[in-house]
Amino acid sequence: MVKINNMENCKENLIEVKNVHKTFSSNTGLFEPKKEPVYALKGVSLNIKKGEILGLVGESGSGKSTLGNCILKLLDINCGEILYDGVNVENFTKKDVKEFRKKTGLIFQNPYSSLNPKMKIKEILSEPLIVNGIKDKKTREEMLEEIVSLTGLNSDDLGRFPHEFSGGQRQRIAIARALILKPEFVVADEPISALDVSIQAQIINLLIDLKEKFNLTYLFISHDLNVVKYLCTRVVIMYRGEIVEEGETTEIFKNPKHSYTKLLLDSIPKVY
Repeated sequence: MVKINNMENCKENLIEVKNVHKTFSSNTGLFEPKKEPVYALKGVSLNIKKGEILGLVGESGSGKSTLGNCILKLLDINCGEILYDGVNVENFTKKDVKEFRKKTGLIFQNPYSSLNPKMKIKEILSEPLIVNGIKDKKTREEMLEEIVSLTGLNSDDLGRFPHEFSGGQRQRIAIARALILKPEFVVADEPISALDVSIQAQIINLLIDLKEKFNLTYLFISHDLNVVKYLCTRVVIMYRGEIVEEGETTEIFKNPKHSYTKLLLDSIPKVY
């Protein structure tokens, strides 16, 4: 792995991923299925600084989403360590996990499939509040009004269903759901890839505004290098379950070291 610029400072790290491995089982054979391991993460190590936007880049199947889900403890790892604010998430009790869920959020890639079509927006946004023990109706109403306003929606939208919204509006709802508990760390898993180009800039600017409002730390997963260049302070490049290069965004784009990074940069459409 190539490290362009060593910025490690444990006191500033919110997330520390240390030599993490993750495998899945895959059935092979037509008549007598045999389980074969699929190596999704192969000794991955990285740090995410408090308050930064770290870009995680790689082709489909490189392990980006798997890593994000492992960090959020939505998937168990096979070996290694993931530390959140210096504490190993594998050692969390049930109570610790519940508190961890309040501090973290996930924005899914596809706003068309990530929202329950049978629930009104008020129910979708209220669900994490109820699950996390916010029983006072007035408090919930105030939190709903605040997040709706901050994400560019309005109060009337709360009584509508997801199918009544455009893709960009649905992603605003998904962002509102991820942030309604005011987390400190958010995994944004390709949050604009399913949107029209005309809408993508609006969502990116919204994420930036919300980062400043809530003092957020983002892991921004993407295959769009132009967006990563604009948004992220540092970049990590993944290839087949491994990190092959990482560094400050400007340096990665100016002076890539790994052949795969160079290939990704060469694939960016050029305007003549």
